[in-house]
Amino acid sequence: MAPTLITIIAPCYNESVFAIKFLESLEHELSGLPYSFCVAVVNDHSTDNTLALLKGFRFKAANMRLDVIGLKFNVGHQGAIYQGLLYAKTTNCNHFIVMDSDGEDSPAAIPGLLKHLDADIVNVVRNRRKESFAFRMFYWFYKLLFRFVTGRQMNFGNFCLINRNVLESAVFTTFSHFAAFLSKQRCDTRYIVADRESRLGGQSKMSFKKLFYHGFKSFVEYGEDMLMIFFKGFLIIMALLVLSVGNVIYQKFIAHTAILGWTSLVIIGLVNLAIICIGFFVLGLLLIHLNNQNSNSKEPIYEICAGKPVTETL
Repeated sequence: MAPTLITIIAPCYNESVFAIKFLESLEHELSGLPYSFCVAVVNDHSTDNTLALLKGFRFKAANMRLDVIGLKFNVGHQGAIYQGLLYAKTTNCNHFIVMDSDGEDSPAAIPGLLKHLDADIVNVVRNRRKESFAFRMFYWFYKLLFRFVTGRQMNFGNFCLINRNVLESAVFTTFSHFAAFLSKQRCDTRYIVADRESRLGGQSKMSFKKLFYHGFKSFVEYGEDMLMIFFKGFLIIMALLVLSVGNVIYQKFIAHTAILGWTSLVIIGLVNLAIICIGFFVLGLLLIHLNNQNSNSKEPIYEICAGKPVTETL
């Protein structure tokens, strides 16, 4: 009986020699396991020598093969994951691992994932992180806000194991934030804990602006919940505003007393304005998401640069 085939989907952009180091670390961890592995590296239209290096790489391990998937233009990290899932759907594989190729997702965690092949989703929970204090503070606030809005905990990223049913759901519905998409699925979901490693290439290429936008894109997956929260908040603030205005009118024209608390009225108005602004921001994110869905996002834009379509044996 042939060993179970696992497809690993790893987006890659301008990693150069560090992409090869990632593949070597994968081989070190997986070569002795009783599984066959197809490593599908999704090159997100790199502008350096990453693609050439990937084309020239070969695994020495008999149970591993490399497929290099080249995108026709840059689509960003989440888009590259989506294109990788589209490619993986064309294979005969039933189990898929999604992970970053920059070294932060440790290949050493993969054996732990493979202990749960009977699950629908296995997320890798981030334990220890090797980022700056400012990043950790932002991430803590983001997790707190995500839990408040959605009622779910976001303590994991893209690193996960999924089965074919989850993969087909992802490519059918599309997503803006893969981890948030997974958090919504009603299926057998399990978790393992692993440290977040240092990036092989040093400093991340993602700016704080991009990081901020990426974080908020996770709320798009919970668009209905977000809109309901802002609608309820809007109604509460409006009710307080109406009561405050009524109180001012009563004191001025009926009771003929001094009007106190005008600062509170101003504050309530400003809070109301802030909620409206945030609401428009959320609506904007939803419209961007809908626009991406209505564009040709479900169409494959990749070509196989190295390797061949995957079968059940290597």
